Amino acid sequence: MRNVPTTSRKPKAEEPKVTCPVCGATEKEKDYQPEIGMCSRCWWYLAPEAEGTDHGLFMLRIQIRDDQDGRRMAEIRPRGFWSGTIEVSEDILHSYNAETKEVEKNWNVRVSWGSGGTDGTLDDLRAAENFTRAMDHAVMLAKIWKMERKEGANTRRS
Repeated sequence: MRNVPTTSRKPKAEEPKVTCPVCGATEKEKDYQPEIGMCSRCWWYLAPEAEGTDHGLFMLRIQIRDDQDGRRMAEIRPRGFWSGTIEVSEDILHSYNAETKEVEKNWNVRVSWGSGGTDGTLDDLRAAENFTRAMDHAVMLAKIWKMERKEGANTRRS
């Protein structure tokens, strides 16, 4: 049996962390930008160019796709979660009407969600409550978008 020298592993020094004044989550100090005044996750939603809004229990960011139909997509991040866990998006289903020989647009609005995981700033009950309120808002937003498209956008194109 050979004598193999063992190396002792030094534990990594824990990097200093900063608490976000907006959401209360902690972020590594090297990733935090004090001139912004919030963590990178909040900045994704609340930056002026993102045109997001803070609703208290959740943050909302709506993007309009740069296409001829102006399809929309919303990301919702409940307080206490790392990422945007709820998404509302519009899609267009094209169908051909053989009688009129035209293509019809039918709008479809979809709500999807996943668990981005909690960031530990809230207890599980409050995080679940925030998720529920954000989901309620997502469903309401989907219904509004569906009604708007149904009223004026079930148009025909040649």
